Amino acid sequence: MSIAGISSPGVRLPNATSDDAKKWQVAQDFEAIFIHQMLKSMRNTVPKDDEMSNARRIFTEMMDEQIANTASRTGSFGLANIIYRELAGKDAESPQMIMAARGAYGAQPMKASAEQIERWVNEASEAYDMDKNLIRAVIRQESGGDSLARSNKGAKGLMQLMDPTAKELGVVNSYNGRENVMGGTKYLKQLLRQFNGDESIALAAYNAGPGTVQRYGGIPPFKETQNYVKNVLHYREQLSEKEVL
Repeated sequence: MSIAGISSPGVRLPNATSDDAKKWQVAQDFEAIFIHQMLKSMRNTVPKDDEMSNARRIFTEMMDEQIANTASRTGSFGLANIIYRELAGKDAESPQMIMAARGAYGAQPMKASAEQIERWVNEASEAYDMDKNLIRAVIRQESGGDSLARSNKGAKGLMQLMDPTAKELGVVNSYNGRENVMGGTKYLKQLLRQFNGDESIALAAYNAGPGTVQRYGGIPPFKETQNYVKNVLHYREQLSEKEVL
């Protein structure tokens, strides 16, 4: 799961590669240089004060540099986002974009607690008439219960929703735990209906996509998908046994 280890003051994002971090640092540094030169040019348009001391000039230069560095790391201009996407690809999300989507830019994002997740699972189970343990098992397999998880393919949150799927499900913010669980459960319910209640096939479609399942006429011959189905059903069985006990 992919974009972590990149940080700004007060922010540490989970799941980024070192290459992502280097690209983001380059983007931020370039924006800082740009802002610093802009401030310098603006000051040069003001009539010079011959009585300004060298100490004051040095202080002013240092202040401009600090303003530039702060602006580049708090998203004031947004230039770093543009540069990062040029370096990482047009569809790449910069750390600032990710934090904005989480609704927590400028602060350490908070993971959902086990109690919160359990409450959302119960709500989703009731809303969509779904087995609670199946929802719990999917969450365990998809994200390990990390509401801020992001895969290297861009899947997000507890039930690892891709952006196009999330949009179709009405999920505005995939890092919002409740939205994610409700959306993921709704999608799983749709897949169960599409594949006549066959849980194994529906889970395979959740992992590999319904089109892939239809193309192969069942669980596709991918080890990842086969293991995914096996693991989710195993987790569900374990959870069911605990509840009986």
